[in-house]
Amino acid sequence: MLSEIISAVFSSWTRIVIALSISVVAAFLVGIYSGRSRTAEKIVIPILDVLQSVPILGFFPVAVFLLAEAIPIIGYEVASIFLLFTCTFWNLAFATYEAARSIPHTIIEVADLSDLPQRERLRKIYMPAAIPKIADQLPASLANAFYFLAASEVITLGEKEARVAGVGTLVMNYLTAGNYTGIALTLSVTAASIVAAYLLVLTPLLSYSDKYRFDVVKAEGGPARPAIYGLYTRALSIRIPLRGGFSQISALAQRATPIQLVNIRHMSADIKRAILFIAVIAALAFLSPRIYANIDDIILAVVSVAEAGVRLGLPNIGVALGFSVIRLLACLSVMLAVTVPLAYLVVEKPRTRALLLPALQIIASLPSPLIFPLISGLFTASNLTRELGAILLMLMGSIWYVFFSALSGFSRVHEEYLELSRLYRLSVLQRFRYIYLPFATPSLVTGLITASGGAWNTIIVAERLGEGGKIFEVNSPGLGKIMSELAEYGDLAALTFTLIVLTAFIVAMNRLLWHRLYEYSSKALRIHEQS
Repeated sequence: MLSEIISAVFSSWTRIVIALSISVVAAFLVGIYSGRSRTAEKIVIPILDVLQSVPILGFFPVAVFLLAEAIPIIGYEVASIFLLFTCTFWNLAFATYEAARSIPHTIIEVADLSDLPQRERLRKIYMPAAIPKIADQLPASLANAFYFLAASEVITLGEKEARVAGVGTLVMNYLTAGNYTGIALTLSVTAASIVAAYLLVLTPLLSYSDKYRFDVVKAEGGPARPAIYGLYTRALSIRIPLRGGFSQISALAQRATPIQLVNIRHMSADIKRAILFIAVIAALAFLSPRIYANIDDIILAVVSVAEAGVRLGLPNIGVALGFSVIRLLACLSVMLAVTVPLAYLVVEKPRTRALLLPALQIIASLPSPLIFPLISGLFTASNLTRELGAILLMLMGSIWYVFFSALSGFSRVHEEYLELSRLYRLSVLQRFRYIYLPFATPSLVTGLITASGGAWNTIIVAERLGEGGKIFEVNSPGLGKIMSELAEYGDLAALTFTLIVLTAFIVAMNRLLWHRLYEYSSKALRIHEQS
C-alpha cells in the first residue's frame, strides 16, 4: 500500500509542478502586458475574471474528451494538467497585473527620462516587480491545485469517465472501497510532501524574492529564514562552467532573430488601421469556408442552447443565481473577518511565521472535497447546517487567495513607515489602520477578485457534492447545484446555458464592482505613498 501511495503522490506532484511552471510563465506574459497597456487591460482583465470564475466542470468537455481524442496516449494526462492550470493561473496573473500597476511613478518617470527601451524596462523594472507577487501567490496556487486534485484526476461527464493515476484517484478508490486507513495514510504522506515543498522550495523562494521589493529603507533583521536557506543560497551560487557558452549562443540567436522587427510606436494611425484591416480580412478568408461548412451544426447548437434555457426557465435560473450570490457574499465576508487579522498577526509577530505558515499551507492544500464526505454527517441535520457546509466548502476552495494576498500587501509596507510608527508610538490598531491597510488595499482587492472566482469555481461541489447528491446537497436552490445535476446527466446544452448566465453575471460584477474598487485602491495607494 505504501509504495502505491508514494507513486500516486509523485504522479500528482509531477502534474502540479508542470501546471505551476506553465502558469508562472503565462502570468508574466499576460499580467505585465495588461499592467502596461490600458487598452489590453480593458480587454484581458475582464476575460481573466470570467475564465477564472467558470467552474472547472465547464472545462470538462474540452479538456478531457477533445484533448484525449486529439492527443494519443498522453491525452488524458494533458487534460489533467490543463485542468490544474485552470486552478493555478488566475491569481498569479492578477498578482502580476497588480505588480505592474503598482510600480512607483518615480521609477517609470526615470525610465521615460532616460529613454529606456521596452525590452530593458521589462527586464529591469516589470519582471523584478512581479517576482515578489508571484512568490507570494505560489502557496495559494499550490493549495488550489491540491483542492481540485480529485476533480482533475477523476473526471466524469454523463456516462463517460476518465481517470489518471494520482492522489485524487487513489483516495476516491479508497473511499469507494471503504478503506479509511488508506485515506488517512495517503493524506498523511501528501501532507508530509507539502511540508517538505514549503521548507525546501517556497520559503527560500519567498526570502529570495525580498530583494526585488520596492523598499526605500531595508529592514535590519528581515524575515525569519530556516537553516535550509543557507544551503539553498550556496547551491544557487555554484556557477556552471558552460555559462559563457550559453551566453554566446543567446547573443548569436538575438542577432540572427531580432525581437523587434518593427517599432509600432512610430507607425502612423493609418498604417496601423490598414494592417489591422488586412489581418481581419485574412482571418475571415481563412475561417469562412470552415464556418460555412459547419453552419448547420452551429445553428443547431444555438437552437438547442436556447431551448435548454426555455426548458430550465429564466425565473428558476434567476432564483438559483440569487441564492448562490448570497452564499458568495457570506463567504467573502467570512474570509475578510478571518484572514486579515491572521495575516496581520503573522506580519507583526515574525517569530510565529516560521511555525504558522507551514501549518496553514498543509490545511490549505488538503483536498477538502475528499475529506468532506468523512464529516458530511455533521452538516446534514438541517437546512441551516447544510448552508454552513456549503459555505465551508466554498471557503476552503478560496480563502487562501485572500490570506496570501493580505500577507503580501502587509509585507510591502516600507520600513521607514514602520520606523515612524515606532517613533510616534502608534498602537497596534493605529498601525493597522494608518499604515498597513492603505498599503495592502490593492492586494486585498486582488485577493477578493481571485477568491470570488475561486468561490464560483468551487460552487458546484459546495452546493452538491457526490453523484446523485448522496454525500451532500443543499436543500435550497443554487446555480452550482443545477450545473452539477446537468453535468451528471450529460446535458451539455443546458450546462452551456447556465455557463452563459454565470458569465454574463461575472462580466457585470467585474465592470460595476471590482474594476471600480481596484481603481480606487490603486489611486489611494499612490496618494498614500506620495504623502
